[in-house]
Amino acid sequence: MSGRGRPRSEAAHRSVLVATAALLGEVGYDGLSIGGIAARAGVGRQTIYRWWDSKSAIVAEAVVEGLIALEEPMDAAPATPAEWMAGFAAGLRDARSVSLVRALAAASAEDDAESAALYARLTAPAHAQLVALMGDSDSAEARADAAIGALLYRVLTRRPIDDQVVAALVRLVG
Repeated sequence: MSGRGRPRSEAAHRSVLVATAALLGEVGYDGLSIGGIAARAGVGRQTIYRWWDSKSAIVAEAVVEGLIALEEPMDAAPATPAEWMAGFAAGLRDARSVSLVRALAAASAEDDAESAALYARLTAPAHAQLVALMGDSDSAEARADAAIGALLYRVLTRRPIDDQVVAALVRLVG
């Protein structure tokens, strides 16, 4: 045997992702710890560190695998950019979503491949939907970038997203 240590177990890998999803719902991102994940998954901390460098990386993989989902605040598809932005903002007011967005931003900053996977799973579909609602114009893509970016910026800087902010954003880009 030429490798160091025990071989990686796919069952342990999956149990860590499932444990992370469960704990995130119970304690939030700030309360999530590698030790807590290891205990819930029935693995040692060293097993976790064989696969991931940080808790944000585990959360990101669980999202990409579909084990953790962001809140979907809208019951029906929005008909206008203003409805879309209001619905997106409502989802970003949820404490669990705020925590998750911050974790995913950290994971994206740490790993280019993770960033691409998260963009494909979460941001690209939302962006495409907003661009379509904004109509066929040369600026629709840039306006969608500005709207999504402004709302995410407020989450990352711990600034509120109230109705006045959304209304101002709609006037600017909608």
